[in-house]
Amino acid sequence: MRFLPLLILTLVLSACSNNQLNVVDSLTSSAQNDGVGMNPSRWFVKGHPLQTTYVSLNGQLGLKAGQVCVASSYRSPFKTNCLNELGYSPIAKEDTILERKGKLYQEYYSANTTDVENAQKSTDTNPLYRFIKAVSDEKLLSASFVKANTDYLSCLIEHSKGMDADSLSAVDKQNALAACATENTLKDQTLTALNEARLKVDTLAIAPNRMVYNWAENTQWENGVVIQSETNSANMSSKKSASGYTVVNGLVLERYQMSCSELQSLKEREDVKRLKIITMTLAAEELYYNANEEASLSLDAAFSFTDDSLKMLKAVLNKDPKDLKLDIQTTINTSSSIASKGYLTAPIITLTKYDNIIPSSQDTFKPGLTYYAVLSDVGTLACD
Repeated sequence: MRFLPLLILTLVLSACSNNQLNVVDSLTSSAQNDGVGMNPSRWFVKGHPLQTTYVSLNGQLGLKAGQVCVASSYRSPFKTNCLNELGYSPIAKEDTILERKGKLYQEYYSANTTDVENAQKSTDTNPLYRFIKAVSDEKLLSASFVKANTDYLSCLIEHSKGMDADSLSAVDKQNALAACATENTLKDQTLTALNEARLKVDTLAIAPNRMVYNWAENTQWENGVVIQSETNSANMSSKKSASGYTVVNGLVLERYQMSCSELQSLKEREDVKRLKIITMTLAAEELYYNANEEASLSLDAAFSFTDDSLKMLKAVLNKDPKDLKLDIQTTINTSSSIASKGYLTAPIITLTKYDNIIPSSQDTFKPGLTYYAVLSDVGTLACD
């Protein structure tokens, strides 16, 4: 009976937790801690700090290198609470000014150099917009390619009506092919246009200081946190599959290099076990994200012929319809998938005394959309 109150409390807490996430949470994820103790199947590592990785596909982490926050890898990144002053006097119960002695290492890859040559030739002065439009045009042409193929095959079936596929003569084949010559030409033209659009996307994707991240992951949700398993697969009842790409124009990489005296002061805080310091961030000057649609769904819907029709197509084209569908699917997959790629020029590197999250001197301050952050556990950081 003595365990009954504990059981009731557990049930109440479980009932109060909300597993439903909004679209903002679904675009962020946090990796499990790694450092002091790792997975038992791996080497046991000692001396490295516990670290948590936050990733935001839409660049809305809202974190800067050097911030000290109350954070957990088991909670959403948006539930992170960052401190205003680092020092605290438990006797006086008030904040004390703790001098920041760390330094901020920064690599800046300017977006202003992105696609300058093409920008000068076009009335459109937004290189990122041209890339996004090129991707959109390619998707539209991909759909047109599916339709043109379907129209051509439907035409062949229509002009072979009443014929026996097993005894189809060479003349009947030629007549059907001749009757659908226009549809065949249109099919070839859409393929040529699709290939040209794909080439344009590939060209714009490697503009200077532009990074394209292709992401595809299976995630499982538990109490508002994204948990990624090592096999990258979800095995819970609440799961989500996602894929797409994020485009970054202009990159700001920052690392906070903490001093040992500053670290020791933080370790003297009573809440040190809950504190993490943001030691590294990646931020974008411009960021675009999108999710890919399953191209196979549109193809399956379009490529819906009866068994007799498929048999007739095989007789007319001397090719298995399964191979026809595979050829179309391969073309679509090639155009619908954007590989991770990038082209970075030499950055502007600075190492400055850490002033504040937003420094008083704006010379080296580079605002950006933080899409990647590493949080190091203060209690396990060491200078020895």
